Amino acid sequence: MSENIELMMPIKTVPYEHQKKAFAFTCDKFGVFDGRLKSRGTALLIEMGCGKSLVGIAVSGCLYQYGMANRILVVAPLSILGVWEEEFEKFADFPYSLTVLKGTVAKKKEQLNNLPEKGLQVVVVNYESAWRLEKELLAYNADLVIADEAHKLKENRSKQSQGMHHIGDKAKYKLLLTGTV
Repeated sequence: MSENIELMMPIKTVPYEHQKKAFAFTCDKFGVFDGRLKSRGTALLIEMGCGKSLVGIAVSGCLYQYGMANRILVVAPLSILGVWEEEFEKFADFPYSLTVLKGTVAKKKEQLNNLPEKGLQVVVVNYESAWRLEKELLAYNADLVIADEAHKLKENRSKQSQGMHHIGDKAKYKLLLTGTV
């Protein structure tokens, strides 16, 4: 099964065994290969530096290739937004456009309204901006929301967590990534 999963991962590198297993687990929960949705959300608790983002990218590409997702929203701490851009460029083996929302709230809204149409649309935003752009991100209507460093959402009374819950509730699929529990 490992080799078959590796062939299904639309990435430009050979994944480690734990990445193959995480990919297979997530795709199985989302019903990618058998059409049976078992869960709308999964969490991958993988140590820092062990390739959580690669798995998220592979899942995004697989969902896109199977016609299950056209819009991905990645929410991450401000300090690692650029990492997602670099990682997509380095690993994604499928057509996509990626927009990192930057600048003022008005500028971020403008970027959301001018997204490219071709391939998979990926929008990357930081947690602090996500709740401030909740209305616009709900309108973006992401098929998959990836919450990187998801442990930042554990205080459910904060505006940040509440906004993410609203955005996640609307998405078809949710993927939580963290190395901190």
